[in-house]
Amino acid sequence: MRSNRTLLILLSIIAAVVIAVFVLTVTGGDQPDTARPPAQGGQPTTTATPPPTPSSARPPTVDMFGNRLEVPVEEAGAVLPQIAEDRIEPTRSDFLTAAPARLQWQRIWNGAAVPVSGSDGPARIDAGVAAGFAHTPQGAALAAMDAIGRVYGAPEPIWRNVVRDRFYGGGDTLIDQFDRSRASAPDMARYVTVPEGVRVQPDYREDLAVVQLAVRSTTGYAIATWPMVWVDGDWRIRTPDDIETLWRPATPTASTAGFGRWRQS
Repeated sequence: MRSNRTLLILLSIIAAVVIAVFVLTVTGGDQPDTARPPAQGGQPTTTATPPPTPSSARPPTVDMFGNRLEVPVEEAGAVLPQIAEDRIEPTRSDFLTAAPARLQWQRIWNGAAVPVSGSDGPARIDAGVAAGFAHTPQGAALAAMDAIGRVYGAPEPIWRNVVRDRFYGGGDTLIDQFDRSRASAPDMARYVTVPEGVRVQPDYREDLAVVQLAVRSTTGYAIATWPMVWVDGDWRIRTPDDIETLWRPATPTASTAGFGRWRQS
């Protein structure tokens, strides 16, 4: 059934983050390019939402697995000041799995968990849509998890704008598919939780990053894969030609070996 299949996918795609989408593993395969990617996607702008502070944030809460979530006053979330110098060096062995600097998980709208960082984005949130992710593996993973969390957690019409802006390809057909998916499971947002592991596959390039998220399942863990493309100065989820494959079951696995553990800094 579509609702059960969609739930499985969310539980393996991320978690709020996963939602940790997206950050390559260094186990096996080709080595990533060592040149530092351009930083154009993660620079802060004057339109950035102020970061949460003790005086402007609500008490924290947890996702369904007990992971801490910050609760900004703005339901769409709050960005953090960006320091590009704090990004992971391409020469590090964990370049494709390491979490970004000052990682924070936030609860948005109806309970979805999304990640923000102080180094790799997002740099701004405009009308509920996040943007300005760094041109790095960490930026790609953050963008993937953010897009999924907002598609299921944002209200009308914001989630539709997220699909139009944060997905490449699919058009109205993709929006219709998400519309049916949301209608079949209205509380789906709470299943978007903090993932157990995040990695980017070793064939990372400046125009393509394949993000994988590991989340808990009833038999261990499940892995969801999200291809990210660099288009118009930001990372976007690449919609497959066969849109139905977005709802295919996640891949089961017994362990999260080879994944990075993205927990709040």
